[in-house]
Amino acid sequence: MTGTPAPAQPQPITVAIVPHTHWDREWYLPFQTFRVRLVRLLDQLLDLLERDKTYARFLLDGQTAVVDDYLEIRPEAAERISRLTASGRLQVGPWMVLMDEFMVSGETMVRDLQLGVARAQELGGLMEVGYLPDMFGHVAQMPQLLRLAGFSDAVLWRGVPAAIEQTAFWWEAPDGSQVRTEYLYGSYSNGRDLPADAAGLVARAHGYEHELGTARVPGGGMLLMNGSDHLLPQPWLGEVVAAANEAQNRYEFVVSSLPDYLTAQPIDDLAVWRGELRSGARSNVLMGVASNRVDVHRACAAAERALERRAEPLSALLLDPAQYPDALLGVAWRHLVLNSAHDSSCACSADEVVDAVVVRYQEARHIGDALTKDAVREHARGIDAPAGSTLVANSTSATRSGLVHAFVPGHGPVHLTAIDGTACPTQVVRNVGGEGFSTIVVGEKVRWVLEMIRGPEFAGIRIARVTRRELAPNEWELTFHAARVGEAPIELEPLRDELLALGESGATVHFHQTLPPTREVVFQTDPVPGFGWRTYTLVDGEGPPTDVRADDRSLANEHLRVDVDPDDGTLTLTTVDGVVVTGANALLDGGDGGDTYNYSPPTEDVVVEDPEFVRVDVLESGPVRARLLVTTLYAIPTHAVGDARLCTRRSEENTRFEVETTLELRAGERFLRVHVELENRCRDHRLRAHFPLPAPVDGSNAECAFAVVHRGLTAEGGPNEFGLPTFVSRRFVDCSDGTLGLALLHDGLLEYEVLTDDDRANGVELALTLLRATGYLSRSKISLRPNPAGPLDPLEGPQLQGHHVVEYALLPHKGTWRDASLYEAADALLVPLERARVPGGGTTPPAGQALHVEGAQVSAVRREHGALIVRVLNASPESAVARVTLDGGQAAGDVIDLRGRVTDSFNGSLELLPWEIATLRLTEI
Repeated sequence: MTGTPAPAQPQPITVAIVPHTHWDREWYLPFQTFRVRLVRLLDQLLDLLERDKTYARFLLDGQTAVVDDYLEIRPEAAERISRLTASGRLQVGPWMVLMDEFMVSGETMVRDLQLGVARAQELGGLMEVGYLPDMFGHVAQMPQLLRLAGFSDAVLWRGVPAAIEQTAFWWEAPDGSQVRTEYLYGSYSNGRDLPADAAGLVARAHGYEHELGTARVPGGGMLLMNGSDHLLPQPWLGEVVAAANEAQNRYEFVVSSLPDYLTAQPIDDLAVWRGELRSGARSNVLMGVASNRVDVHRACAAAERALERRAEPLSALLLDPAQYPDALLGVAWRHLVLNSAHDSSCACSADEVVDAVVVRYQEARHIGDALTKDAVREHARGIDAPAGSTLVANSTSATRSGLVHAFVPGHGPVHLTAIDGTACPTQVVRNVGGEGFSTIVVGEKVRWVLEMIRGPEFAGIRIARVTRRELAPNEWELTFHAARVGEAPIELEPLRDELLALGESGATVHFHQTLPPTREVVFQTDPVPGFGWRTYTLVDGEGPPTDVRADDRSLANEHLRVDVDPDDGTLTLTTVDGVVVTGANALLDGGDGGDTYNYSPPTEDVVVEDPEFVRVDVLESGPVRARLLVTTLYAIPTHAVGDARLCTRRSEENTRFEVETTLELRAGERFLRVHVELENRCRDHRLRAHFPLPAPVDGSNAECAFAVVHRGLTAEGGPNEFGLPTFVSRRFVDCSDGTLGLALLHDGLLEYEVLTDDDRANGVELALTLLRATGYLSRSKISLRPNPAGPLDPLEGPQLQGHHVVEYALLPHKGTWRDASLYEAADALLVPLERARVPGGGTTPPAGQALHVEGAQVSAVRREHGALIVRVLNASPESAVARVTLDGGQAAGDVIDLRGRVTDSFNGSLELLPWEIATLRLTEI
């Protein structure tokens, strides 16, 4: 008699437990305070990993900076860390820090990844997973960046939309690159504080299985991230896992790593999501960080620009490769990358932390500024042009003309002329000269003045003669007369003995310095080649005329007319081809009951939009630039009344709020420059500039990291955060119906919103946040976010008291954002042409081009081990061919990935997919 076979036992569900800590280097406490905790954690962790083999893995938060922070204190632990990393017990990388993807540039993210990968490999082993646990949303191009670094998997939490219904999906970049993405259902802390007994662990897994429901991928396991912010490891974990496996067969628990877990997970029949992950459906994306500290975001933009767009390309192209300042650039980039950490770049941190962030940004910018000047001056020394000529260098890829500021000798009309005889429109801003340095010293204090003598220079000015006059017994006057053009300077060193003798005699000495007649001028160059230079000489007399002009309330050039409404200070912009924007730049101030993470309206509010006073003054009227100053005065509530939960804002106590707006049109430019200065003495408020659109739109197109992203008029929210449609742009945002459009170009003003008509069907107005002042790191229960996002700490810094400057530009246009050439326009606004004085006697041609790139945008030009590295982007939804020449000759070399590994050869041209990023390592043939 044949028995009935026993039913097959179901395969146990793998429950991968990944021990980890999420380590914010600085946040609600300063870096060094958290580092004390870090040292204690790693001291215990290393002992635990070496003592207990059942505690098989530990993830050190995907960032190598925490290892270096520890080793700076415990250098003797380096060998232990390398041994554990090489064995896979300690998982490090791939990032240097866990940056925020929207607050920093795409190039900063690339350097962060490259530094993290390289350091992890030095330490003994790299975690081959794109770990993105706590970024406040994710940029569209992240899958491509991960693929370019050799990663096929991403793990993340925030930003996943409701349309993704399972814990795994394919995430696709605009170029088509895909990574399998594991969604951390319940956050990167979904396995924190696991029970210390087997029964409790099984019950926890059972509860999580029911919580997941159909979200668990069929045939897949469950991932429990055993840790959270700054948590120490649970040392008994390995023993409890073994006991739980012995006690039941429903689950197979394993202390694992992300690579080990992901290797065994299903990849077929997963949903596909294309583009950025910016949804608040399941977790907060905390969109208000883009506007909380405009001073920090502007400092970030300036520092990144100083390195990416100026210092690196000019140093790489104008200096001998052996002179490339790699060490100094490395210091600057380390500052930028450390600042990119999400709590740092998002400025949602304690005031002391944000102060340190600003200092790092300033130091990075200082290095970038200084290296830029050094490269241009060094290049000028070799130029074959008359002494005193002006070298102008273009650090961007597009050939362009632009405005250059200079001081030139003499008085009266003057203009500059290119080396080929092209005369440049020139505007004398003012005549300077006359009295310079002046002081009176007595006796031995004359030695202080001696420090100002350097060869033929006194106080930085070359001197042609010195006159002496006795004013009284033992009282003298010495006047140092500056050398004029063509006048030879004298050597001042022999004067030292005379001055020392006067000092020893106790004489009183009056020192004066005369300055030569000098003109402060601005001139419009003719087209300067991309990554090239041109040289200009001085010619007396008027330069060629332009169409730039100003009158009492209007500006105009060959492209654009701007009229100021004398009643409210708003603008009407009219292009020569008929695009009209009316009521632009209307300032609107409302209360803010939110915190550094989220804007939220007060429970009661007073909205102020009408100025009490408007005055318009003409500052300059051409011929190179024309400027108007619009002064508006508002009465704004001084502050809101409330606590860590909520607040109200009423008009019972108002403050006079003056805004000075300088409008500027330059010859040849298609946009209006706007420079706003204000003294903020109000608290708990948000100031935005509003721009009615020339045509209704269905959304916006905004530059983000390596892409222009189209966004609709709404944002997806969820139970924990209202879907407020305030979005982020890096340098520009455009609203167009395909026929008429308005673009905003800006310097670090990241947050914008497209406001809709009454039925919310069309976007009719663009709002740009200029300033958002709030008094809390986090509030507990604001109207647009019912739960806290961090500690309920009151702060002073985010109230942004004091003087503030913001800058942006308006570009009305026909067609789409591509027709408006917004990448080139952003560079024209934000990246100046560099200049230096030519000493004469060189052999380098007075005009030239070191690198030419066509068919692609250029993200980076730098040197690495002497080789020229060029990173390009096809900033288009269509395929393109990038062509590159060096010094006029065809470039050759390799296409490399972000780890420097060769993926293809390069012979002068490269076919690029839509939105494809490529890195070239070039040699000249």
